[in-house]
Amino acid sequence: MTFVAKATVRTQPPQSTMALTATPARRRLIMIALLLLAAAGSLVRYFAPDPSTLRDIGTLLMVLWLPAVGNLVAYFVRKIPRKPTPPAGFAEGSAFTPHLRVRLEPTGLVADLPAAFACEGNRCTLIVGNAGFTARVGPAVPGTGAEDVPVELLRPEVALPALKPGTQLRLVIGAIAAARGQVVELPQG
Repeated sequence: MTFVAKATVRTQPPQSTMALTATPARRRLIMIALLLLAAAGSLVRYFAPDPSTLRDIGTLLMVLWLPAVGNLVAYFVRKIPRKPTPPAGFAEGSAFTPHLRVRLEPTGLVADLPAAFACEGNRCTLIVGNAGFTARVGPAVPGTGAEDVPVELLRPEVALPALKPGTQLRLVIGAIAAARGQVVELPQG
């Protein structure tokens, strides 16, 4: 007696050729239709006797202006100019300009700190309290002991108020807290 297993093959249902795609022209048509239905509802409500089902239907049709007004508000909100997004990283090949010096002491979680920095392009995150600032260290990458390292901040106008001399911080490379330290000095000028 032998058993033969049958494989069941399931196929995807065919895609509908009548897929509805929202376009601005269709949205305008829908908005016009809703406003016309709301206007018709107000006429029905005006001419229908007071306690009647027809008057109640007119009231329900009048409510259709709400989605149209929501659409209109969304249209105007999209027209409001947005602030440009801040940069997500340092520009490729940009010159290193230090904004502060930090005395760093490796935590021992990273075996080779210079190699970890090289792998990330000298980029890191400085954590102060529960705020993080994107930065990169200068060519003098810290080794095994405590060293003063020049640091360039991606957005110094945001980070420098929190990074006063003597401020304790943690340096994170990728997802690893690679060093801890404190701000030694700010640039002159």
